[in-house]
This record gives sequence, structure tokens and C-alpha cells, in this order.
Amino acid sequence: MWIGPGTTGFVFWLFLFAMATDMVDGWLARILDARSDAALFLDPLADKLLTACTWAGLWSIGYAPALLSLAFVARALFVGFAWAWAAPRGLVWSPRPAGQISLAFEGIALCVLLFHGPSLDVHWPTVGAVLGVLSFALSLLPLADYAKAGPEPRS
Repeated sequence: MWIGPGTTGFVFWLFLFAMATDMVDGWLARILDARSDAALFLDPLADKLLTACTWAGLWSIGYAPALLSLAFVARALFVGFAWAWAAPRGLVWSPRPAGQISLAFEGIALCVLLFHGPSLDVHWPTVGAVLGVLSFALSLLPLADYAKAGPEPRS
């Protein structure tokens, strides 16, 4: 088993590091105005792979609700199919602040679900599930925005 009792501390810190480097990478790309067609495709792909696999892994060991995990994995697949449709046509979706905020909130929910430290009289799975539901609801806003705006021609 990849994650489970005794390994969640490592997985928590590894996931937190991956999310932090993704945020720093995005921030640097905006500051330096470093855009490329490859980055417009690979960054969201990496985000979806990281989060969808984490949701699936957490569900598989009982750390995340099945319905919530399924919703996030289905959303990632939907977005993946949209990208697969757009890429051969020379189209991309540019990052938008609502999507970036949604991803950050999803990362927080996943960190809480991965965290199994001292309880501090807090039931972390419940907190993580509530944050996950809020995060999924938040993720529908940028999804609707992307659908409304449609993809743009590659620069």
C-alpha cells in the first residue's frame, strides 16, 4: 500500500511540498511573464494528476469519502478530455485566478485529509471532507468560466 498508517506523515509533507512548488512555479511564471504552449498544457495536467491521484489514494484507504473523491476524479477526467479535444485544434485555456484559488483550496482540503497527527479534539476527516465539499463547489465556478469563455488559440 502506498499510503497508510505510518506513512501518512511522509505523504502529507510530500504533497504539501508538491503543492507549494506548483504555487511558486505559477507565481514565478506570472512575475517573469514566462508563458509557453507546453506550460499551458503541462501545468494543469500535473495539477489534475496530483490531485486526482491523491483523492483516489485517500479514498482507497478510507481517508476520504467515496462520493467526494469520485466527484474530483470525474472533474479531472472531464477537464482532461476537454484539453485532449482542444490541443490538436491549437486551442488552450489560459489560467484564471478563480481556477488558481480553487486549486489552492483543494490542496488545503487534501492536506487536511492527509494529516493524521495529534487530534487536538478535532476530527480531521470531517474537517477535510467539509473543506473538500467547499473546494469542489468552488471548483465549479472556474469550470463554468472556462466553459463560457472557451479555449483560445495558442499564441
